[in-house]
Amino acid sequence: MIEFATRALCACVLAFSGLAPVSAGTVDRDDLYCAERGLGHWFYCSRPEPEPEDQEQGEAAPPAAPMSAEAALLAEAEAFQRRLDELRLMAAYAPTEERVREYQAMQWRAMEGAALFSDFWRRNVWSDPALDYSVRRPVAQYARSEWIDQRSMEMTADLAALSERYGLFYFYRSDCPYCARFSPVLRYFADSHGVEVRAVSVDGGPSPEFPDARLDTGQFELLLGGREAVVPAVMLLNTETNTTHWVSFGAISGQELAQRIFVTMSREPGEDY
Repeated sequence: MIEFATRALCACVLAFSGLAPVSAGTVDRDDLYCAERGLGHWFYCSRPEPEPEDQEQGEAAPPAAPMSAEAALLAEAEAFQRRLDELRLMAAYAPTEERVREYQAMQWRAMEGAALFSDFWRRNVWSDPALDYSVRRPVAQYARSEWIDQRSMEMTADLAALSERYGLFYFYRSDCPYCARFSPVLRYFADSHGVEVRAVSVDGGPSPEFPDARLDTGQFELLLGGREAVVPAVMLLNTETNTTHWVSFGAISGQELAQRIFVTMSREPGEDY
């Protein structure tokens, strides 16, 4: 009876105070319990903020883009190469009859593919002149002889105007046996084409072919630009633009010297290769 009276009294107090019983599912705030006494969420005066939902878990992953035929072929080729390398390493490191045979079988497949590749390559060369290097540089003896003759005529014509725009610097040493053999070659080339040669003696010694040679006072090292100091050395000078080009280090033939000078003065890089 006392317990019942107590419950009734509590109900009356709540009714007169304008409050209803609070449950976990309903949250009402009043000034007395929540504001003045600061009871907080322990007495359901404040709702806990909802935790943010994981968007990554809620969203489905976008479907992968379909692989193109070219990408699929490339992936297949890369997988084949990786497997071939793996079989080779295992067979070489721990040889057994089975490992070697498996590698041999896969290597045979690779060789068949290489043979087919080579056959397609030569057929393409035969059928497309843009892919055939022999069109520009013939390999047949009679055609190569004709190409050489045409080349010689063109080179002679260009070198005939060599003295109009170009000169040569020649660096040598008097104790260098290769310089002693090369100096007459250079002298003959210069006289044949009427080109001026400025000889520079690195060690200060004379040269019979170039009696007016000057003493090197650091020009050689400066012009080398970090290259190895090898003599004999020949540099081509464009007197109109005042630009220089190294054309030879060491002893070479007069024909080779003419060829190098012709290419340097008359051909753009890649044009004559």
